[in-house]
Amino acid sequence: MVGQELNKKLSNKGFTLIELLIAMIITLIVMLGLLKGILEYNKFSIRAKMKDRATEIARQFTAYIESLPSQDESILYANNSSWNSVECSATSCNFFETETEFYNIGSPTPSNPIGNLSSNLRLYPSADNPDAQCNCRGSNCPNTLPVCTYEGFSGKRIYVGLNVVKFSQTGKAASVMVWYFEPFTNEFKIITNLVIKG
Repeated sequence: MVGQELNKKLSNKGFTLIELLIAMIITLIVMLGLLKGILEYNKFSIRAKMKDRATEIARQFTAYIESLPSQDESILYANNSSWNSVECSATSCNFFETETEFYNIGSPTPSNPIGNLSSNLRLYPSADNPDAQCNCRGSNCPNTLPVCTYEGFSGKRIYVGLNVVKFSQTGKAASVMVWYFEPFTNEFKIITNLVIKG
């Protein structure tokens, strides 16, 4: 009798099959939530790395343009003929507000990231392969051109384009444009730096 009561008390202390299933479902939901959080953080991290890489490329390309002598006509040549002798005063220049095409690369798409580019670009990507050199549009193109296509992350690339304007009295300006399509979202991103050469 005592043994049966003891067995009854011990069997009441265990978990039922339903309780175990509920505990497993709760654990599974928590694990799936944690996994989703880890995956979202990974995507965020890759997008941040892509932005950092594009920012560094923009900085390096801008430094390259700054290092060129302002009388250099090989790269610092205004491809758009109306930008070849722009009038500006000593204190202001309306060109930068009115000529929005100076900051425009065209209308690339995620499926064709170097297609539909503006015909104003002096330098633009020649191919969608990492380390592809720039193409040069217009006269006086140099024999050696810089790289315009860079490796990004998650199979995406980073691209560089350049517009140039020549001022009548003061020198030249170059618009360095770096663009990419964000990994996972395909959202178009662009970084533009302005270089003024005296």
